[in-house]
Amino acid sequence: MGASLTPEATAPARRRLLAVWLAAAVGFAALLAVARASESGLDDPDPAQQRPGFLDAGALPQPAPGLTDALPWSGRRAIAFFVRPDSVEDLCRSLSDDRPLEGADIAVVVSGPGECEGVTTVADPAARLARAYGLRRPRSGDAPVGYAVVDGHGQIRYRTLDPSVADHLGEVRTILRATP
Repeated sequence: MGASLTPEATAPARRRLLAVWLAAAVGFAALLAVARASESGLDDPDPAQQRPGFLDAGALPQPAPGLTDALPWSGRRAIAFFVRPDSVEDLCRSLSDDRPLEGADIAVVVSGPGECEGVTTVADPAARLARAYGLRRPRSGDAPVGYAVVDGHGQIRYRTLDPSVADHLGEVRTILRATP
């Protein structure tokens, strides 16, 4: 039979175990604090709904409301970017600097004043189009910032809130390539 350990002999091992657990708890608390600090009022209240990365999530596909008389155009894919006036310039710069979003008509829907040269721009101060496209209300409760992708049959296939969409055009391109 093995020797039994006395409580005095196991005390250092218990202290080490307690120190490891305490360090892990502090580490996880710090990671949680960093994650919470990176949240924005423009984010979706449900993180699982923001930028899911696959088509036809939830109730999709569904018919896309008209953005203009000509958009979305039957037989062509379309991307509707929904932005606030303070982010129009960044998105327009990214759209002009970035490789074109091949094979898609582009519309920038602004929830206030703003213009995007060379791209169809639609004013939507009451965010009616954003609601019609099913964009979720961000944490702040104001107009959503994100985008929706419409297939060639006029069906919304992807929609998401994306507060930094101007920096994520590569992701938009990926979703567009997956859209029929």
